[in-house]
Amino acid sequence: MAIHTDSMWRNRFFFTLLYFIQGAVLAYIVNFQKPFLTHEGVSKQALGLFTSLLLLPFIFKVFLGMLSDRVPLGSGGSRKPYMLIGLALFAACYFSLAWISPRESFPFFACVTWLASLGLALFDTCADGWAIDISGESEQSGIQASMIAGKSVGFIIMSLGFGWLAEREGFRYVFLLISGLALAVLVKVIFTAYQPKHIQKSGLDFSWGDLRKPFYLLFAAFGVLYSVSSFGTDGLVSLFLSEVRHAGNVAVGTYGVGRGVGALLGAVGYAWVSKRVGLRGSQFLALAILGFGCLSPLLAMPLVVSGALWGMCWGFQETAYVTLAMRFAQGQWAATFFAISMIFSNLGTSVGEALGAPLVPSLGYRGIFICFAILAWCCAALVPGMTQGASPAKK
Repeated sequence: MAIHTDSMWRNRFFFTLLYFIQGAVLAYIVNFQKPFLTHEGVSKQALGLFTSLLLLPFIFKVFLGMLSDRVPLGSGGSRKPYMLIGLALFAACYFSLAWISPRESFPFFACVTWLASLGLALFDTCADGWAIDISGESEQSGIQASMIAGKSVGFIIMSLGFGWLAEREGFRYVFLLISGLALAVLVKVIFTAYQPKHIQKSGLDFSWGDLRKPFYLLFAAFGVLYSVSSFGTDGLVSLFLSEVRHAGNVAVGTYGVGRGVGALLGAVGYAWVSKRVGLRGSQFLALAILGFGCLSPLLAMPLVVSGALWGMCWGFQETAYVTLAMRFAQGQWAATFFAISMIFSNLGTSVGEALGAPLVPSLGYRGIFICFAILAWCCAALVPGMTQGASPAKK
């Protein structure tokens, strides 16, 4: 039992570190990318298209998942080598961004950023497959909470750090720091052994035919719609703070610290709640919380409190979704099926990003946040049908 416990905590620590870099890059993208590029003269319409295109590698992660599941690279296997390639590409691209001016050459800046997104998507896909390979069903919520925790800690630290660094030295040093963090994670992956478990997953072994079943179609619709609401709100807040509340880089970074702390609490909260109310009950609760969170930017609160409130709502819902996605990703195509689940979420994120900023002139921030809240609550209608397929009795 002690050996199993030690292994469990080593795994959780490993995935916390892996997802720290994702939290770091999210701190830049969520808090600073839109205000930075707007300041550099990029229009809101171009911002919406640019942010949407950055999500394409994540939308097509299924092909990266197939590559990882079925095409090993020599004796290195099919997880670790692709993770290293993805991290190396990501680090090289962010190093290059330090020397590219978006004001003078935005298309080139956008292309390099897109390649960085591709590298991150490859790394993320293989990390998800690694997590599924080494965890049993009872460990999945804990692993996902560790991932969200790592992402949240990265978001917290780097939100404040990037805000301070950008204010004093400029965004060139932000990009160099992101590149250096990616290289540090790459070294950690090199020295970590990949040890998959070959265990029976409680009767759940998904096949390609399951993708045509009603419960999975409902799950697909849910993944798209919830993420329009969740990530649409998340991607719009920093622009709202910059334009409406006139927050500078340090103030936005302070908001990001609150958001990261809240996301960490939300992830841990879901891991605790889900064991007590069950899979279906926790999904209902997550949507109720998400809808309220979409309205939270409109409340008159200190930025750090506003960030913590939204982050808690976002972290709870996001952990709920990825835990459910792991239930739909058992068997020999684990990384592929999990990537398919993420396609639904990333497609919705792309739609939310593409619609959010361009609709501000016509609907206003208040109108957009209200629409996102209503959409989150409407998603509850899909929960009963889709969770039927996450039971071992589905066959």
